[in-house]
Amino acid sequence: MFKLYPRLAWQNLRKNYRVTVPYLLSGSGIIMMFYMICALTQGTENSEFYGARTSASALGLGIWVIAIFGAIFLFYTNSFLMKRRKKELGLYNILGMEKRHIAGVILSETLLTAAICLVLGLALGVLFSKVFFLILERLLGMADVLPFLIPPESILLTAVLFGCIFLVTALYNILQVRLSKPIELLHGGETGEKEPKAHWVLAILGLGLLGAGYYLSLSITSPVDALALFFVAVVLVILGTYLLFIVGITAMLKLLKKNKSFYYKTRHFTTVSGMLYRMKQNAAGLASICILFTCLLVTVSTTFSLYTGVDDAVEKRCPGDVEVSFAGVAEEDLEELRQEAADACARNSARMENIVDRRSWLFACSRVDNTLYVNSGLASSIYASFDVYTIEDYNQYFNDSRTLAADQVLLYDPAGTFPFDTMTVFDKTYQVEKIDLPGRARDTSYMMGYESYALVLNDPAVIDGEKMWVDDEDNGRNQSWYWAEHIYRFNVAGHDPDTVKTVAAEIREWIDSKSHDWKTVENGEGFSMSFMSKPSVREDFTSLYGGVFFLGLFMGAMFLMGTVLIMYYKQVSEGYEDARRFDIMQKVGMSKEEVKKSIHSQVLMVFFLPLVTAIMHLCFAFPMLQKILALMNAVNVQLILGSMAGCVGVFGVMYLIIYLLTARTYYRIVESVQ
Repeated sequence: MFKLYPRLAWQNLRKNYRVTVPYLLSGSGIIMMFYMICALTQGTENSEFYGARTSASALGLGIWVIAIFGAIFLFYTNSFLMKRRKKELGLYNILGMEKRHIAGVILSETLLTAAICLVLGLALGVLFSKVFFLILERLLGMADVLPFLIPPESILLTAVLFGCIFLVTALYNILQVRLSKPIELLHGGETGEKEPKAHWVLAILGLGLLGAGYYLSLSITSPVDALALFFVAVVLVILGTYLLFIVGITAMLKLLKKNKSFYYKTRHFTTVSGMLYRMKQNAAGLASICILFTCLLVTVSTTFSLYTGVDDAVEKRCPGDVEVSFAGVAEEDLEELRQEAADACARNSARMENIVDRRSWLFACSRVDNTLYVNSGLASSIYASFDVYTIEDYNQYFNDSRTLAADQVLLYDPAGTFPFDTMTVFDKTYQVEKIDLPGRARDTSYMMGYESYALVLNDPAVIDGEKMWVDDEDNGRNQSWYWAEHIYRFNVAGHDPDTVKTVAAEIREWIDSKSHDWKTVENGEGFSMSFMSKPSVREDFTSLYGGVFFLGLFMGAMFLMGTVLIMYYKQVSEGYEDARRFDIMQKVGMSKEEVKKSIHSQVLMVFFLPLVTAIMHLCFAFPMLQKILALMNAVNVQLILGSMAGCVGVFGVMYLIIYLLTARTYYRIVESVQ
């Protein structure tokens, strides 16, 4: 018997090549991807480039995602294989093999399958991991920063994890055989389904869940709230999609069946009736394809938007080549900084241009209608923050020549949350004129979840500091600002990255040597400093977004693999189920051409519904995704839209190719059985 089991297992795999070969290839692909991401994570952890820890954390998250997806994926495909194998196993039982012998065959098949998948997957992983190391380095914008590794720990982890998954699937298959009667096994693959009922309560529930998910995406205005509620919206949409596919399609088919002028036509009759009686299985598969394809579009398009938006993120974070912002520094020390910046440029034969030298104050407040209450946390109010600029600094910063009266204010409202013509703040009411501040680096609504404004005013009571004090009953008179800064920014003519790096390094070294002697301004909150240069910020964003995009491509490849396999198995399964039905139809008078038209109508109806629904999900998810991307400094809406449209176009074409290839398999199966 122990020699017979492996021989039978090998023969079974060869005989059922139409279903076993895709299973072996997809299993090997999942194992290859899991090993590669483990090796990449370890290689990133052993690197010293900036952002290595962040990239390693993102890749480490991918390890868990691929592991969970791989387990679900292999269980799904295994359930299809078992359904196709039940007749064969039942035949073994009727011919005299005991269930323990059948269990031995199943265990041998599983061991053989696991061995092929592990050997092929690990071999391909080791072979292609060097290529993926180079791709990740390219996305990070660095060369020779990732050591190429073939870590034994990753090989061992991959073998143990997927060995356990295959073992659990084998035990599940054996349990199914032991609990089934021989006659159930013999006819298990041919068991039909009763015509499902159109449960309107479930249809309304599904519509409500889907509508709630869409409403969250369309109604949320705060980026932080969007991030916090994103997974809630995802769960609502997934549940709503499954219910609507299961119940909604059934209701649609029943309505078509009641339409006699439509239903009683050769092509429509076979299509509608065939889909209706298999709708429980059909709908779950279609919903799975829709969800996987939606995940593919969302994952790849958002990470691609981040990666292609590096330039915009850098410009938003650091508008100048070199920027130093101080809080609590005396004027004489600032003058020394200005002189050192000029000297550093002179030493490197560089010319300074577009110099910005301005002050600003950032206040915490609560807003009720058009009134801002500084340093107040009213329970019924909206929390907000705002910067204050003088009209002189504004004109110098933006090369403008505006004038303002003491009761006028210019308001920068990036989120459009202040709809009023007047504003009351500092115990005074101002007339409001809205403006744009291009290149403004700070936007606290994105970073903190508050409403964020910037005020430009010419009110002596505020500018002279009188209104920047509040009376505290416990501590006396205190400054009301929680941050006051002075920004000194300039560009280096030509923007040569090496020159900018050198100038920035010299200024930073000088600041580090001098800052401990600097005096703080009277009543200030102590010295603090932030230093940035555009080349270093660009490297930071490129390494971070490159790692995220690489992980997005990995996840996208997984979702695409799942979509392909589900579509393929669905076509194969339905091909075998439909073949005998169409053969009977031909015997009672349906022509071969009519059979082909009916098949074509059914396949089109089934496989393009998930694509259309997935694109609809992405469109409704866009407002929420846009706000989440804003948290990561991706605020170029046109670029995000273009990236998403491009991903939809590319993967839509791939979906069409997958459909054409799998449909050919379906046609061949139907024609071969007739």
